Amino acid sequence: MKATLVMNFRMSNGKNTTVSITNPKDELTKAEVAAAAAEMVEKDALIVNENHLEALDKAFIRTVEETLLQ
Repeated sequence: MKATLVMNFRMSNGKNTTVSITNPKDELTKAEVAAAAAEMVEKDALIVNENHLEALDKAFIRTVEETLLQ
């Protein structure tokens, strides 16, 4: 299975943007994600069309199973 950490942020223009990180570490906690997101907001790590991150809206791990067709 492939895993992706999906972090949905609220932006300064009221819209949302998504940050996806492939292969997050096993046993990743909500607290670890919240701390990383807070640091991204604090340090203005991402600016989209001149809009800044304001807050983490939600975060989740998406898992996908691939099955090769034969």
